[in-house]
Amino acid sequence: MTRAVRISWALAALVACRGVTTVTTFVSRDASPALEASATLDGSLMGETGDRDAVADVSLAKRASIGPYELSMLPPDRNVWYALPWSPEDHRLIAHLHGQCAPPVYSCGQWIDAGAERGVLICPTGNEHCNDSPTGPAMWDESFALMDQDLERSVSIVSKKLGDGGVDRHGAIMTGFSRGAWAAIEIVRMHPGRWPLLVLVEGDVWINKAYLESSKVRAVAMVAAEQGTELPGMRKSVDAMKAAGYPAELFIMPKTYHLYSTDIEQVMRQALSFVIEAQER
Repeated sequence: MTRAVRISWALAALVACRGVTTVTTFVSRDASPALEASATLDGSLMGETGDRDAVADVSLAKRASIGPYELSMLPPDRNVWYALPWSPEDHRLIAHLHGQCAPPVYSCGQWIDAGAERGVLICPTGNEHCNDSPTGPAMWDESFALMDQDLERSVSIVSKKLGDGGVDRHGAIMTGFSRGAWAAIEIVRMHPGRWPLLVLVEGDVWINKAYLESSKVRAVAMVAAEQGTELPGMRKSVDAMKAAGYPAELFIMPKTYHLYSTDIEQVMRQALSFVIEAQER
């Protein structure tokens, strides 16, 4: 394994729903299939026989196989973070643009399973660091047009690594958190039809039925923090779009402000399901 990156804090939370209480995972920057993982399983999984141990081992191995992985996007320190789909046949593209000081390991990592259930999750890293520190978390300090270029570069890099046709852009989903949500609505306008489905998190963006239809977006889900400042405006936008007959829905992250809720995996699972099912109607 080359230049491994330790991200145990994130993955410990991600696999909690599968009964794993302690996880240490090392992820190869060159996306090697070889992953090392160790785990302490609770009694309900371990049981009294080796059968339950075997089931737990298979579950952990399957979870480890989806990633996350990193590939170099722009040297020296900008990577694209991505996760493989649970189903090898489902290569639907799910892209995410993170917010300020919320790098991919958080912005995508907190709902990695929900993304992997629906396709290939691809998350480019912003061009700057917070707090003017080379070790600070990633942020964006470039135009939306350049963010678009970085996203497309990331998609191309991951597609080449995947082989076999790369990602499937039919029914591609664009997601964005905070500043990433504002970039997302500009990117869909620049490329009508490229991103037919939208999931916007914590961004009270200026959209309506006419804007999305001209961008050839077929459905939108908006995700807002229950205690945050974005919720009123996002609710107003969704209500107006629904009244106009446009497929839109609001999903609430409970008991949080401008951060993910503890149940973000389920919230994003519902949001992704909504836009996909709306497109299929």
